[in-house]
Amino acid sequence: MKISILGSNGFLSTAIAKYANQENWSLDVYGLDKPVGHTCDNFYKVNLMDAALDCSGLMDSDIVIYAIGAGIQANLKESIDLVYNLNVTVPVSICNKLKELGYKGRFVTFGSVFEMGETFEEKYFTEDDILASTCSAPNDYTISKRMLSRFVSSYKHDFIHWHFYIPTIYGAEENPQRLIPYVINTIRKGEELHFTSGDQIRQYVHVSEIPRMLALAFKKNLSSGLYNIQGSETAMVKEIVTELHRVMGKDVSDSCFGSVQRADTGMKYLALDGKKLRDAIGFEASVKIIDVIKTY
Repeated sequence: MKISILGSNGFLSTAIAKYANQENWSLDVYGLDKPVGHTCDNFYKVNLMDAALDCSGLMDSDIVIYAIGAGIQANLKESIDLVYNLNVTVPVSICNKLKELGYKGRFVTFGSVFEMGETFEEKYFTEDDILASTCSAPNDYTISKRMLSRFVSSYKHDFIHWHFYIPTIYGAEENPQRLIPYVINTIRKGEELHFTSGDQIRQYVHVSEIPRMLALAFKKNLSSGLYNIQGSETAMVKEIVTELHRVMGKDVSDSCFGSVQRADTGMKYLALDGKKLRDAIGFEASVKIIDVIKTY
């Protein structure tokens, strides 16, 4: 099997590339920098902010994966132009170009549970719930991801297009400012932790589950559509923090909660219902946070 990944060293693209290496798939990578930590058959240096992608080289790929994005990490302070270009304009352009060229394989894009917006409703949201949400969007990342999802749900094409909504993904190589590595590293340093109230509920999926799901989708010949990847755990942020302290033999201080503000605190409950994908290919996430803490 041959796959092409757009995005060379991102958290998700790296996990998919490593899985491809493990499975001995042929792999082409497109990005700003050469892959680090994984290998590929061909690397193509591209800057999608400067020029449109020449999609002719993608035509013989069984799967083309768009794993480029911007805006998810607020601390990076990426420009609005970057967010909308990489999250909307570029993937839409690639969709249209693949259609024009007569691509016959599978194209993969990713949505986010954050597209649900600021909701207090406590339920596992379906694909239709997220696609139709009019809840207030707290940032440009959320808005841009909604725009892509609504395009994907509407445009006509002959190739297979899988658009996967993902919950919070985690793993040892994630940004150190994200919740799990932040807690672990701060405890190790003996420093003071700072959080919001911690009462937001989030769903978590280990990054290794994504390439495993893609391989299963290919094997089962999954139809085009929008699909939720349901994580194996749904928990309050405060519960995750407390469990990490317990595993590391420390007591969590209540004073660390409520000391900072974040844009996503208005999104009180974000969890995906994965029944559609589970019924289609039998996928269920299995990795638990406690199982992989030592990998950090």
